[in-house]
Amino acid sequence: MPQVIIHASSSIRSEDKTQLVQGIRESIPQLLSVPDHIGQVMLYEIPEGNRSTHLTRDHRFIFVEVSMFPGRTAEMKLRFLQNIVSLISRYTGVDAKDINCVIHEIPPENYYGGVSHKYTEELKKTSK
Repeated sequence: MPQVIIHASSSIRSEDKTQLVQGIRESIPQLLSVPDHIGQVMLYEIPEGNRSTHLTRDHRFIFVEVSMFPGRTAEMKLRFLQNIVSLISRYTGVDAKDINCVIHEIPPENYYGGVSHKYTEELKKTSK
């Protein structure tokens, strides 16, 4: 945690997908103040026929979900989302107006697993 899930069209070039997820992953520790080994980025590709939006929108629109623990300032979250949108636009060509993001803040007691287990346990102790 944090985890970033990008829902995108399957039209993104392979090398751009790699650079996009790596760029976002590298920004997590700096922008969200977590240890370097914490955080994941996943890109889910959706075939063109399985996506639909209004005709005024880019058919390649992108939806991003970020799951993280609570406690970051509004400014930190905004900088992180602006960075995500900038990278997505750079590597996909999708305009920022067609990239939507949401942050899910999950209490530490509602998360378990992975290398972040010790980190999560420490957060549980400090959030009480």
